[in-house]
Amino acid sequence: MRNKPSKAGLAVLFSFFLLAASLKPSSLQAQPTDPGIATSVDQARAAGVPEVALNRVLLMGVDHGLTPEDLKVFLLAFQIVREEDMPIGPFVGKIDEGLAKGVPPQTIARVLWLRIDEYRFVRQALVETNKADQPHQSISHEDLIRIVASLDAGVSREEFTSFMKRAPAAPMSMLARTAEVLALLKQIRFDETLAEEILFTGLRNRSFTQSWAYLAKVVSMAKHKGATDHEIAIAAQAALREKYPLKEFMAALGFTSRDVRHGPAPGRPNKKAP
Repeated sequence: MRNKPSKAGLAVLFSFFLLAASLKPSSLQAQPTDPGIATSVDQARAAGVPEVALNRVLLMGVDHGLTPEDLKVFLLAFQIVREEDMPIGPFVGKIDEGLAKGVPPQTIARVLWLRIDEYRFVRQALVETNKADQPHQSISHEDLIRIVASLDAGVSREEFTSFMKRAPAAPMSMLARTAEVLALLKQIRFDETLAEEILFTGLRNRSFTQSWAYLAKVVSMAKHKGATDHEIAIAAQAALREKYPLKEFMAALGFTSRDVRHGPAPGRPNKKAP
């Protein structure tokens, strides 16, 4: 078992971190502390890690009794994330969530490396399939987060790659939205072939707009009321071909916006009535 530093020792260490944030590397060399920590802080900052993220993880170190070794691993992950232009927020959130649940720092670190690999995979898959409608169109952090979330929600890497290879070219934000909805439709066990036909129709006609992000919820409601997957797919494709908003598809199924606000959520099937 590792010997964790005392609360007082961590407080001193954190004070050094805050001091280090305002010092140049040459000044840090004169500080009577672990030079590896100073180097990790400096390298993370140089890579573009925001000060708010640095301060947050250092505060977590104090609050949860982390060792300098634990902190250096987290800071290295932050450095890689920023050097590869990944969003830092989800990684800070993973550390915060893990520590709050009492997960060992080494396990959290493994999760961070796996998540870095997921972001690398998604970005590479998008480059290789080249489905963006503008050459060399970059993917925003927001869209990258949404696509990685679709993998968390049940879409395998093989399924995502296959989907993207066959999908029509479209704006990157629309591609991200379809990946997100694909995962939700899979959760409610909607026919996968029909799901792809619906999503491809939306991409082909550039009609899978923001309102269609709630498609899975409407589908869940329709299935709950007895509509078949085939009937739902026909109505959805008809609306997408005409570039209608989601409310037109809802109306074809006999729903209103109020139904969406109070209907069953995807992935949470209602209990059958006795």
